[in-house]
Amino acid sequence: MARQKKLLGVGLGAGLLGAMFVALKYAVRPATKTRVPDTISPAVFRTKVLHTSIGQIVYHECGSGQPLIFVHSICPGASSYEWSKVYPHFAATHHVLAPDLVGFGESARPDANLTAADYARSLAEFIRATCDFLEMPPVLIGSGLGAGFCVLLASQHPELVSRLILLMPTALTEFGQRQISFGTRLAGALPLLHRFLYRNYESTKTAIQAWLNTFGFSNPSAVNEETVNIYTTCARQYGAEHAIRNLHTGRLGFDLEDRMKTLMQPVTLLWSDSVPLLPFEWAQRLQAITPNCNIVTLSGAALLAAVEFPDQVRAILQEQLSGELRVVKES
Repeated sequence: MARQKKLLGVGLGAGLLGAMFVALKYAVRPATKTRVPDTISPAVFRTKVLHTSIGQIVYHECGSGQPLIFVHSICPGASSYEWSKVYPHFAATHHVLAPDLVGFGESARPDANLTAADYARSLAEFIRATCDFLEMPPVLIGSGLGAGFCVLLASQHPELVSRLILLMPTALTEFGQRQISFGTRLAGALPLLHRFLYRNYESTKTAIQAWLNTFGFSNPSAVNEETVNIYTTCARQYGAEHAIRNLHTGRLGFDLEDRMKTLMQPVTLLWSDSVPLLPFEWAQRLQAITPNCNIVTLSGAALLAAVEFPDQVRAILQEQLSGELRVVKES
């Protein structure tokens, strides 16, 4: 009996060791080098490259006039595609720029411990290199954590930003509620484990489809094959897991409320009335602490409102950009 238990223990140990080697093999294998589809940006836009202090930024550009910079949110497979159904509409009247943030889309994907401050600095470098900010500072139009980076930049360099239009901005911890769970942060702190989980569970086509159905879109039937393919392809690019690990460890977080209080620029908050993770009450609380802020409600939208409801978002942006900001606050 003792000998059988010993053999069983050896067998279990060998099996566990084998499983660890398999996990390690899948964790370190190169990611699929699939070409990002051309539909990530409109054909009439020029695709350019800019080198910043944290890595190379690929961006799409068209038009002339006051610059509008569209900044995408942060999630697996994120890229400037998020705004691609919206920003072409403004190229006739504005200088439109849509960058892929470092770590996403077609931009560089460095294995580096980047922070929110790093992203704000790279955005500042991007503005200085691409915009005549002394004559007409750009309007920043951002989504999610990308919108949070816009707030951080505008608070640090007010001369670079004339106005902010923010689609449900976040900084990962709003009003004491942390957006990243302890288990996710723990996995992010273990690089090999995180890489294994990301490549085999988080960035697969099935996982991306599930995320889009559950969080990205309010109506899962509206998720089309183009959107799934672009998000999946971007999520599977070599090195794409590095930026997501920075997200999961909480490195990209900062105090959004503290920064909103200091903003000198006019701010418009675009906020859905139906996203449980980001309740509409938060928009009202942010408006109350921001000196010059207004709220526009997006009815029935989810996190990727610019992809699911581009016509509605375009109309709101057109209205906001065509006149002076009208601030309406409840007494």
